[in-house]
Amino acid sequence: MLRRIGLFTPNLKESWIMFACVVVCGSILALPTTLVPDVHIISTLLAYILTLSPAFIYAYLKVRRGEYTPVHKINEPHFGKLHPAAMFLLLPFTLVAFLVATEPASALVTTPEWFDKLMKETALGGNIYWSVITTCICAPILEELLCRGMILRGLKENGASPLKAIFWSSVIFGVIHMNPWQAIPAFLIGMLLGWIYHKTGCIWTTIWLHAVNNSLSTLLYHLFPDIPASATIRDLIGNSQTYLAIYAIALAVLALSYLIISKFIGKRDDKKTVISA
Repeated sequence: MLRRIGLFTPNLKESWIMFACVVVCGSILALPTTLVPDVHIISTLLAYILTLSPAFIYAYLKVRRGEYTPVHKINEPHFGKLHPAAMFLLLPFTLVAFLVATEPASALVTTPEWFDKLMKETALGGNIYWSVITTCICAPILEELLCRGMILRGLKENGASPLKAIFWSSVIFGVIHMNPWQAIPAFLIGMLLGWIYHKTGCIWTTIWLHAVNNSLSTLLYHLFPDIPASATIRDLIGNSQTYLAIYAIALAVLALSYLIISKFIGKRDDKKTVISA
């Protein structure tokens, strides 16, 4: 089944159908887990898997009904002259710098107090082990396979430019969170993840980056439970010279990361293929 799913390369219409599968079918499937007390300890993990499962089932059924011959596999690493270990080491620094640099845009939509409380209860309440498994392991793997491994790759192989493929896969990644307060940050992170996947062809780079991002959020919830989940560095230290210095360093790290990745990895061969379905 996994091999069949890996062959699916959706166009934009099929990508939005996958999104609809998650929002409509997935939400219906996951609803019972919130109503059964006996499964509360694993309800978050179970609900998450059930929510995303219709999109993967749709991909499996599409491949069964037609022949897909993608040029690139979901995981086809290309690191150029940059050693893979160096790439994986560079990514967390790139991520933190990106989060700082995009804070002003991420904070455009004010998070309501009730949603902030819900986010912390999800991360801190119940069984911490299931919470970590869901947020830091399952979410990075499943969401990256869906949004980068299938959607972004599929859009490129159906003729979309890399920029267009990265943009639309990021839009779907943002709205799939199904709330406006996470949509903008998710879209921005999706653009970074999409660019990394486009450059490297390695799904593990984006899974790793996604896992680091979610782990940082979970760690901050635990270390600073009284601070709002939506608080930014500017909120915490104000518009001081320290904040300006931090922001300048973040921009410098981003620029350096871009230069390193662009110079050492270079370009991949993204020739189009004829795909029948």
